[in-house]
Amino acid sequence: MFKDLYDRMSLTYDADVIDCDDQNRFPFAGYQKTLNLIAEDINRRRDFSSITVLDLGIGTGILASKLFPERMTLFGIDSSKAMLEIASLKLPSGKFYLHDFRAGLPQELSNERFDYIVSTYVMHRLTSEEFINYLDYLIEKLNPFGRIYIGDIMFLNARERENCRLGNLEDWDETAFYHDFDNIVNKLKKKISMNYLKMSFCAGILILENYHEHTLQNCESLVKY
Repeated sequence: MFKDLYDRMSLTYDADVIDCDDQNRFPFAGYQKTLNLIAEDINRRRDFSSITVLDLGIGTGILASKLFPERMTLFGIDSSKAMLEIASLKLPSGKFYLHDFRAGLPQELSNERFDYIVSTYVMHRLTSEEFINYLDYLIEKLNPFGRIYIGDIMFLNARERENCRLGNLEDWDETAFYHDFDNIVNKLKKKISMNYLKMSFCAGILILENYHEHTLQNCESLVKY
């Protein structure tokens, strides 16, 4: 279902979401700010070593194309063949996999570990329970000090989400699951550094950081909210 939808949207997707953002309309208000902040944070890495990046739901590659290619090994996953074809043109050195991220990682990547895992505007296709379990799964795929960035239609708490729903009833997708940070903090099983950045009235970035086990003195002190 979603594969066919994104295949049809592929040729105009970038322009459509940017237009929606420029008009500050739900659901993509804050889209460009969200992608730019994630890219800038990764590009700000102080050392000059090569990095491995996994982009889940890479789409047309708009986020990954903002990263410095000379230092990056990119793995991109998407269930839309049309989207991946566009991403491969933008990012010819990337390694792409036609795969539904909701089923986990492709077999070829089962033993890989990543410095950065990024995902934008796809995790709202997971229920709350699925999302929490998926974050637990992804944390195990990080290198020491690796980071996960989830940029999406996301809220600080349930009240903020409900206020947004009431103000955008015509555009609200009742089949989607728009997550909130309070719920994530309460349910995520792993002890990990956790931050949330509000990007607009309907956009946010969840950042998870994996500390090396030998640096842990007090696990509780590393959970930030």
